Amino acid sequence: MRVRHRHRALLAVTTAALALSLTACNGDDQAAATPTTGPDATASGPAATGAPADGSPSEAPAGGEAPKAPEASQAPEAPEASQAPEASQKPKASAKPNGGGSANNTEAYAYKHPCAMTQLSLNVRQEGTRRIIEVANTGASACGLDLLPAVALGSAASADRSNSLRPLVPSGIGGPNHALLAGTKAYAVLDLNPGGKAGAKGIDEMNVLVSPSHMPNADTRSFPLGAGATVSGPKLGLYHGSVADAVASMRQADIAQQ
Repeated sequence: MRVRHRHRALLAVTTAALALSLTACNGDDQAAATPTTGPDATASGPAATGAPADGSPSEAPAGGEAPKAPEASQAPEAPEASQAPEASQKPKASAKPNGGGSANNTEAYAYKHPCAMTQLSLNVRQEGTRRIIEVANTGASACGLDLLPAVALGSAASADRSNSLRPLVPSGIGGPNHALLAGTKAYAVLDLNPGGKAGAKGIDEMNVLVSPSHMPNADTRSFPLGAGATVSGPKLGLYHGSVADAVASMRQADIAQQ
């Protein structure tokens, strides 16, 4: 009986020792397989799983190499400074007649300031039976002319002009003076023989007073009619800015000029 009890006790001790040995071996193997420190230690959280901290998926590059940091993007080159546009050239001022644009070169000024012969030039040219009377303002200010000149046709040899022939003029004449701006011209047309009839004898000269109500008789200018000129039923028109308009006015003449 004692031997049997000892055998059981020895068996129990051996079993216990074997269990302790196995437990110790298992602990050593587990410790070797799972290090608690160092770079291979198992850790929890994003670092252990290789996921980025912000939770976005990230694939490990092939070969186990760590991904390189992206190169810093180059800053865009600064655009070249645009050239300032060239200053636009100012338009050149248009040429103006003498006194152009001034307060004393307007029609309103002309109506209040009659022309003086000293600021005018007078020219008469021939076109068939017509005589073109051209008056130019050579001064620096506008001035006013009568609506038509005074014309007398007579003999250059006669000292008495009271018997000179007066042309017909348009009826119903009235209104303000003809405004003649500085640097401009006015035209009046005289037709010596609009009907082409036989003319009066002894008439070879025309006398012109540019603005009879504003000028003295001393400002009258005389012009020869030329060889072969005949005078019969002469007609005179009003001042106009063009010869064509002056001709049209002359054709409307129907009463004797006083």
